[in-house]
Amino acid sequence: MGQSFKSYKDRILLSEILGELFDSKPFTSTFNFSSNKYKDIVISPFQDPQDNEIKVVYYNEGNGVYELDFMINGTSFKDRDVNYTLGEYTKLLSTVASATSQFLDKYKPVGLKIKGVDDYRKIQDKEKAQGQKTRIYDYLISQIEDKGDYMVDKSVRDGIALMRK
Repeated sequence: MGQSFKSYKDRILLSEILGELFDSKPFTSTFNFSSNKYKDIVISPFQDPQDNEIKVVYYNEGNGVYELDFMINGTSFKDRDVNYTLGEYTKLLSTVASATSQFLDKYKPVGLKIKGVDDYRKIQDKEKAQGQKTRIYDYLISQIEDKGDYMVDKSVRDGIALMRK
């Protein structure tokens, strides 16, 4: 069965645009990893071009499983003082993907959970926003360097996991 020219064009255009956007260079590709008393792996905070502080943390959940979180100016949710363009946001995601590639290579965890917690205020105004962060993280995962050691597991509640094969 065929599809309309409009749906074909929309799908192709969207795919090309997303591909170009997410092919963004990261803000930085040099990360300093350390661990805290909880055995979480923390990247030393760094600045984006707007002087916002970016912090990436891999929380230790035990048994070699970690959960990824990143914060801008100390919050995982949208900081009202941060106004990224779509291009800048994709650079942020590219930065987190680069850090995560290095984390996986250096620490070789059994698993890494990536959960997209929705902003309830955004969902109130726009029902389609529900699950948006998880959909964005689907694309973020595609930017993580794949050395064949991990598989994607979508059975994690409210998120995605990379599990060692």
